[in-house]
Amino acid sequence: MEQLISPQSTPSKRNLERFIAATGKTEADYQAWATEVGKRMHINNLDKLVCAKLEIYTVAHLNYILTELPVAILENEVDEYLLEHSYNPLELARLWASTMSDAQAWSCKESTIANSLACFPKSDFEKWGDKNHLVDVSRSWFKSDGLHLDTQAAEMSENSGYEIEVQDLIDFVMKHRPRTYRNPAELKLKRIEARWKEIVGFSIKDYYVEHLMKMCGFEKNEVVPF
Repeated sequence: MEQLISPQSTPSKRNLERFIAATGKTEADYQAWATEVGKRMHINNLDKLVCAKLEIYTVAHLNYILTELPVAILENEVDEYLLEHSYNPLELARLWASTMSDAQAWSCKESTIANSLACFPKSDFEKWGDKNHLVDVSRSWFKSDGLHLDTQAAEMSENSGYEIEVQDLIDFVMKHRPRTYRNPAELKLKRIEARWKEIVGFSIKDYYVEHLMKMCGFEKNEVVPF
């Protein structure tokens, strides 16, 4: 896993004293400044990697080498096409950012259950489910003094607006272990992240996505400044 290397990791007392003398600020301010400097250096290094991979002079040029889409492609097919065919980190960064928003805002019956379902007595599954399928359910769901499934289903329905029944909870625990459910947008994020790493050689980072989109934020019809 990549780690951000910051000057504050090995602080220089002399640099700290100079900073305080020049700015009148505190040691905490120095540490914050040093972290930001380290982050900028790290981003610059990532820019160099992207430029080397794509043989371009600056990442700002990414906005001018966008993937050509098929003439008859439908709007709802564009994301999938870019995910499969794009070699442009900017396009994947934009796709990642929009998908991240979707993943965080995603709401459906299954995601509601995933976010709300707590452990329950094993006897509840035996009561409402099929005992023959107990072997398909993770034991991590069971707790002798857990909250009963009918109570949980009623609370989820009241709080979410979805009509959630005990059978929905039974079906869910047969398919998922605790904390393993991923909504469709989260699954799409994983694919984007894998595609990104395949192209540029390092893992996608939120701060680098923000940087890349800012660098490439000018209009396509502007003159390339080089």
